[in-house]
Amino acid sequence: MKLFNTNALHNLINVAIAVVAGGALTGFDWTLFGLSDAAALKVTGVLALSKIVINAWRDGPTGLIAPQPPVEK
Repeated sequence: MKLFNTNALHNLINVAIAVVAGGALTGFDWTLFGLSDAAALKVTGVLALSKIVINAWRDGPTGLIAPQPPVEK
């Protein structure tokens, strides 16, 4: 088992989305860090799009709709 793979990258992106979007949606003041609410939502959109691109690159476009393989143990 590799320590860092695309699944780990997806999990890191999910955490980043939760931090950025969670703050923007709950009214966290991102302007302290130079990021407006609108910019925070744009960052979240780019992160979500990157997850789709990673999946398409890894599994091919048809892999996005194919049944998920079993989890390796």
